[in-house]
Formats: sequence, C-alpha cells, structure tokens
Amino acid sequence: MKKEFDYIIVGQGIAGTVLAYSMIKEGLSVLVIDDKTLSSCSKVAAGNFNPIVFKRLVKSWMADELIPFSDKFYKDAEDFLGQEFYWKKEIVKIFAEENEKYFWLSKSTNEDTGKYLSEKITTDFFTDVVNNPIGCAFVKDAANLFVVKFLEDFRNYFLQQEILLDELFDFNELKVEPNSVSYKQFSAKKIIFCEGYKIANNPYFKWIPFKPAKGEVLIVKIENLPTDKIINKGVYILPIGDDLFIVGTTYDWVNLNDIPTEKARNDISEKLSKVIKVPFEIIDQQAGVRPSVSDRRPVIGLHPELRSIGVFNGMGTKGVMLAPYFSKQFIEFLKNNTPLNKEVELTRFK
Repeated sequence: MKKEFDYIIVGQGIAGTVLAYSMIKEGLSVLVIDDKTLSSCSKVAAGNFNPIVFKRLVKSWMADELIPFSDKFYKDAEDFLGQEFYWKKEIVKIFAEENEKYFWLSKSTNEDTGKYLSEKITTDFFTDVVNNPIGCAFVKDAANLFVVKFLEDFRNYFLQQEILLDELFDFNELKVEPNSVSYKQFSAKKIIFCEGYKIANNPYFKWIPFKPAKGEVLIVKIENLPTDKIINKGVYILPIGDDLFIVGTTYDWVNLNDIPTEKARNDISEKLSKVIKVPFEIIDQQAGVRPSVSDRRPVIGLHPELRSIGVFNGMGTKGVMLAPYFSKQFIEFLKNNTPLNKEVELTRFK
C-alpha cells in the first residue's frame, strides 16, 4: 500500500523548504525529496534582504509587500523550530565618488524610496578598518537570513517527521495521472518541482527560458569589523559570527557548475582589499548556480497539460525575499484556484 501525501516537493533549497513549511502551516501533508550531496545555490546564498537596487537607487520589485511578509514568515519559522537564523541588519553603502552621495540624498527624500534610505551621510564609520574617504549611508529595513542554518534546521525537522526522502529523484519512477501522481511507494495529489537550475534536465519543464548564472563567494576572517551591519562597495561583506564574513559575489553565465575558480577568488579578494584596511584570511570558497529566468521573475504554476505536476522555481538572487510571499500565493492557487500574479505565473511562457 502506498503512503499518501497531499504534495510531493522535489528539492530542498530555499524554494522547496519555504514551500514545504508553508504547506505544513496550512495543514497539508508533504513529502520532500532531496539529495543532500547535490549542489544547491541556496547553500551558498548570502540571504540578504535589500529593498533597494543600488545601480539606479530604485525600490526592489514588490519590496513594500515582500519585506514585511518575510519578516513575519521567518520569525514564525524561528519560533516553529526553536532556532535563530533571521536578523534585521542595515546595509552600509560606501560611496565610490561624490556624485553618488548627491544622488542618494535626492532619493532619500523621494516618496517611493525615502522610507528605505537614510537621509544622513556618515564619514566616521569604522574608519580604522574600513576605507571610507567619501562617506557612506544606510539602507533601512534590510535583513539577513542565515541560509545554511535555515536549510539545515528544516532538514533536521523533515527527517524527524519522516517526511524527507534523501535521494536523487528518478523520473522513471514517477507515474502521472490526471488528478494524482505516484513515486515508488508514495502517492500525492500533485508533485511540485523546486530543483533550481537543474530543472533544465526536467522533462516536463525544460522549455522554460531559464538564464542561470554561477556565483562564487569567499568565507573570510576579518577582525574588528562590525557584526550588526552588511557592508556594500563592489562586494557585500556579511557577518556570520566569530569574525567570519561571507564576501561576494560573481556572475558567470557560461561555466554553470559548482566548482570554485581561482579567477573568482582573485576578483573578490581584490575588491575586498579596496574596502577594508586590515588583513583578511580566506577560510573557504564556495560556488553555486542561481536559477534565474530570462525575465528575472519567479516561475510558478501547474503544467499546461499535466495538471498534477507543478513548478515553484526561478527565485534567482532574491529568493529569500520572494519565496515566502509567493509560496502563500501558490498555495491559495492550489487550494482555491486563486489567480497568481501574472508576472510569475508559468503560463506567460506558453
């Protein structure tokens, strides 16, 4: 006899974990299938919540809705597991030239972006450690999710609840019916794929126009840097405890693998050395591939012909902000056929 679930979720990165937890909160039963040994971009993601796009100093897409929703979601998740992995942290934007300051000040009084930008330029931010000759300012209402801990804490929970199958998904074992699916000894109403960029090998969704990009980060040790702020100037410098920081990132649209490169190591190191005045020690280097879609929006919905198969993917660089809000919307779509946001629904590609 097959063990029955409401949903089977393939992949336990940010998208799959957030969706599984959201379904559990809604009283739905889930089985998560994930091979821990496989590469996951989520495991090397910085987890920054930035409501501002620095290049143009405009508000991130849907920031006003996503930030408060994510704040509550991750705090609830901490309470649910009895763990800590989410903190509000201002982002320190260090200016490279004078005109950046004036542009910032003009945007800080703008009705659309002013709530997120400090109206004061600071010139004395940790000047013994940080190169800051022109000054800096702060992004308010930013935050950080310690992604690795978040994923590991939920993996342990899924294992304890015996709802995680730790193995590589085998498409040959999937049987699809109009109103159900079965996989080995399990059955469900629907199966949802949250595989990140590896969805390119998924026979049901390989037609989605993904534009994945490899990213690399360094884990470095730096003494006397602030641990309650995220520094940004060419690279981000994110504190993770014990004088350790994640520093990144790079973009490579050609070499889509999780193999760290010397070029990225040198590029990040060079940029970091321009931001700080003190020596740093490289502890580790990590790489992953971001599952971005060509139009830089998530891709969510059910297969146009096989309605028992769905996708929740394409979160890209802002997955930690996007996944909670759109997991809730996806569940409402699955339960009540509530329309999805047109910018994220799968049907825009068919």
